[in-house]
This record gives sequence, structure tokens and C-alpha cells, in this order.
Amino acid sequence: MVHIQWKERYNIGYKEIDAQHKDLLDLLNELIDLVGASGDSEVVVGIFHRLCEYVLTHFATEERYMRACEYPQLAEHEALHATFVQKLLELNRTYDPADPHLLQETLEFLKQWYLDHILKADMDYVPFMRRYHSVATIHGVVFDFGNVVCSFDDQKFLAGLAALCGKSAEALQEALYGKSTLTQDHEAGRISSAEFHAEVATLCGTSLSEEAFIKVYTEVFTPNPAIFDLIRKLKPHHKVGLLSNTSPWRFERSIRTTGVFPLFDSITLSYEVGASKPDPRLFEDALSKLDLLAEECVYIDDKPASAQAATNLLMHGITYTTPIALMTELRHHKVTF
Repeated sequence: MVHIQWKERYNIGYKEIDAQHKDLLDLLNELIDLVGASGDSEVVVGIFHRLCEYVLTHFATEERYMRACEYPQLAEHEALHATFVQKLLELNRTYDPADPHLLQETLEFLKQWYLDHILKADMDYVPFMRRYHSVATIHGVVFDFGNVVCSFDDQKFLAGLAALCGKSAEALQEALYGKSTLTQDHEAGRISSAEFHAEVATLCGTSLSEEAFIKVYTEVFTPNPAIFDLIRKLKPHHKVGLLSNTSPWRFERSIRTTGVFPLFDSITLSYEVGASKPDPRLFEDALSKLDLLAEECVYIDDKPASAQAATNLLMHGITYTTPIALMTELRHHKVTF
């Protein structure tokens, strides 16, 4: 049996669901290959079971979205899912890799269901999901840290580093931020803190005490009282998250010790995710930890590109300028504080 080829018209426009549809297709095609090549029966059974398990995950995701956007045919769609699961369980009970007729019946059923599921049943709820972005109730507010929760001044770091090594702050700025990707690599988790420290020492042309270096590197934040107060007011009504491009030392020495840190329901850190904003993986990590849909979350960042990246994922991205402007934006989104 030939593969089912993914086509653009299969996209419903929701990244999570489209990704799951593609993963299901990959599993189905893998099963087709194994059966066509008379693959090991245990491997065939394993792929079939993985396909069954993934279908259940996918159905739960779809039903969550449909429930949120108040899709009027939810009950009918849930019934379709239940019927399909019952058929899968029946196939699982009777499945015999040694019976070519049963294998063919199983593959034909899965292939036909896959195409009908996406092109017919799923396309029906798409308009309701797209409308949901404009009517969703906000349940989560996610904050960037630097220049939002706390102001951030890397000149303090450069001045402190200059005092340690004798080079000018201007020369160090060019070496660290102009000719090097050390800070980006550190924050994205591509190099360790020890490697970062060693490489900066090399750029400085001298050895640097680790403790002295950590001190000047981490003491660059100043609390933003208005945002602290806002977070405290938001907490009783919404889930509150933190999402930051940062490094292990700055997290442990500065972010974790911030007065409002215990109020955050989720923490997303670039070096743990292995990527830096505006990479969508950070926003996806935050949504997963908060257990909320993108449409139900506001994201606040001082960098327009990061706020836009959140918006591209269907969150409500806000570019932070001042506390008053932010509060006006939050009221526009009917956020309670």
C-alpha cells in the first residue's frame, strides 16, 4: 500500500493539532512500510499499539479545544471519537500480523478514517476555534523578566567586569556582544556556566575568580515595584507565569530570589528549553506548564519581536512600555486585577 502524503489542505491552522495529525500520519506510513515489507510481527504490533495510544492523546487535545470554543457539535464529535476508539479496540483484540487479509482491512480502515477525520470532521470545527481567539476568557498572564518584572542593565555587568580585568567597558561590550555569541549560547544552554566563565576570562585576558565574576554578572537587576504589585493583584484571579531568556547563574542568584518569585505558577527558562526567544518552543513550554490554551493567555515582553512571536502562536502578546500602558492593555483583554 502506498504512503499517504501530507498536503497543505490538511492543515487546520492550529500548530498543536496539525503537528499531531502529521505524527499520526508518520505512524500510519511506518505501519504501511512494515506490513508491505513483511516486517517482524512484534514490531508491527508495537507500531499499531503506539498508533492507538497516540490517537487517544490526539482526541483528548481536540476535545479540549472544542470544549473551550463551545463548538456546538461537540457531542457528535465525541461520539465519532468514541466509535473510532471502540473499532480500534476491536481490531486490537483480533489483530494478527500473520493474516494478510486482516492486515489489509486494518490499514484500509485507518487510512480512510485518517482522511475523513481531517478533511471532513475536523474542518467543521475550525471556524469556531479561529473565532475563539477574540472571545476567550484570559486565565493566564505570563511575564518576561528582564525590563518587565525587573529592569535590566548589562552596563553594570560590563563595568564590574572592567574593574576585575582592567579592560574598558566599551572594549568588553564589543568583545562579548559584538564579536561573540557567548551570552546567547549560555542562555540557550549550548554552553555551561563553567564554559561561559572560562571563555569570558579568555576574552578578558586574565583569570577571573568565579565568585567575583558571578557577583558582577548577576547583580544587574532592579525590581519594578509597579509590576510586583500587579503580579500580587493578578495572582488570586489568574495563573501567573514567568518566561525568560536567562542563564543558570542569573536565575539562581537573581530571578529565584526576587520577592514575587513564589507567586509564579510556571517557570520557563531558555537554558532549560534549549532555545531563546522568540523561538516558539519557549511559549509552548509555558502553555504546557500552565495547562492552558494559547488563546487563554496574555504574554508581556519589552521586545516587540517576542510579543509578536507569542501572538503568532495565538497568545495575546503585549509589548511592555510602562506599567500604566500595560494595565490599560490588560483591561482591554478583560484581565482582572
